[in-house]
Amino acid sequence: MQNNSETSTQQEKKNSKETNVPSKLTSKRKYLVGPIAFLHLLGYAIYSSTIFLYYPYNIGKTLFVNLTVENEKSAVCGSNTNTTGEENGKQIQTEVATFLTYISVVEGIPCIFSNLLFGSLGDRFGRRKLLLIPVLGVMLAEGLIIAFMYFGVTLYYFLIPLMIHGFSGEAFAMIQFTLAYASNITKTNKQRTIGMAIMEICIGMGLLLGSVVAGYIIREGGYMWPLIVACLIKSSNIILIFFLPEVNLKKTKEPWRFALICKSFQDSLQFYYSKTYAGLRLKFIICILIFIIGCIVIIGRNQTEMLYIISPPFCLNSVQVGWFHAVRGIMQHGIAMVLIRPFMICLSAETIAIMGAISGTISLVAEGLTNSTVLLFLTPVIGFGISLGIVMTRVIMSREISPEQQGALFGGMSAFQTACTFFGSLMFSAIYRGTIYVFKGTIFLLMAGMFFISLILTITILLEKKSKEKTYNLQGKTISIKLK
Repeated sequence: MQNNSETSTQQEKKNSKETNVPSKLTSKRKYLVGPIAFLHLLGYAIYSSTIFLYYPYNIGKTLFVNLTVENEKSAVCGSNTNTTGEENGKQIQTEVATFLTYISVVEGIPCIFSNLLFGSLGDRFGRRKLLLIPVLGVMLAEGLIIAFMYFGVTLYYFLIPLMIHGFSGEAFAMIQFTLAYASNITKTNKQRTIGMAIMEICIGMGLLLGSVVAGYIIREGGYMWPLIVACLIKSSNIILIFFLPEVNLKKTKEPWRFALICKSFQDSLQFYYSKTYAGLRLKFIICILIFIIGCIVIIGRNQTEMLYIISPPFCLNSVQVGWFHAVRGIMQHGIAMVLIRPFMICLSAETIAIMGAISGTISLVAEGLTNSTVLLFLTPVIGFGISLGIVMTRVIMSREISPEQQGALFGGMSAFQTACTFFGSLMFSAIYRGTIYVFKGTIFLLMAGMFFISLILTITILLEKKSKEKTYNLQGKTISIKLK
């Protein structure tokens, strides 16, 4: 009896020790990850919308000294009163498109390697500590840009803070940390799917409100005040990060060495080449191809699309640009993410991704061919499901691996997302620059073709899944017959 009581007390102590590790994650403070993602993307959207609208303004003032443009209006359309004005606008667009290609290289290359490294570092050192890196990085970049705007320096000096922003992982680092954190505090399958959808809503709503707020602040106070507001938002986010409970899955006393950096890269990419994942490797490769196409089109087009909508025949001002992005954010990150829950009741993740690919293809064709501002605002409504492919591929891949590997998976996907975003920006800027005088909608027709390819790849995954289910059912019937 005494031995039994001793063993029972030892077992209770052992259980209490085991429950002490995840006890922090039972606290409601873990849900602060949603507001943290929202505030960061809110400040980031204000910052990015402001500087992208500032580029044509700065270049227009540099090329044409006597050009006078109101804060809310674009320099591209500011002088379009005659033939000379139209030529000036096209020249400004060409220079801005060239500058965007420089940004893609200077900011993109450091950002790719940073996000590859951050994924496994989050698994090793915990998510909360690394959340400070993208926040402090963007604050430093914003501070330098505010100084450059105040002194009116040439636009190419802006490449310095943009490079610093790239080394901090940009917004992609924040997205990968928050998604990995969400995957660690949720269970697999439907709960994780809903958790991912909630995080996407927080990210999307931050981007949505940020674009709208930036437009109004630019109209009232110019280009510097939005960046000051963005810095204040980041400061409040730092406080929330310190209240977030830590998640550290890998317990190791191994010292940090340069070799571990290479190991981090390997851990993030092993899902696509390692023999360990031989049965899942083809599925992971197809999923990452769908993910790559989605990132190139959805995120990589942002800069070029903004230049497209502030130029003729649309000539949207800063407030209208904000509302255009708001409509797109409501449809893609709001309604589409809310609909995931009812969709998952009767549809698989693969089927939902197919719906998104069809929606995206139709909307991109419409955006490339339209000359109407009304139809331009309707294209995000048509393409409400354009981002479903990115969300569903994350879900499909994350449910196939253990919780300890989520950081490496999302780190690799974040690196792909970063590379594809800047590659898409580089490609679309170059194509737009070459087609300004021919047909500006060419880039959107190209995007529609890429999305059609992703539709075919998604159908391939669905057919593979159904064939496996059929095989398992046949094997189950054979076993049951033999047992009988």
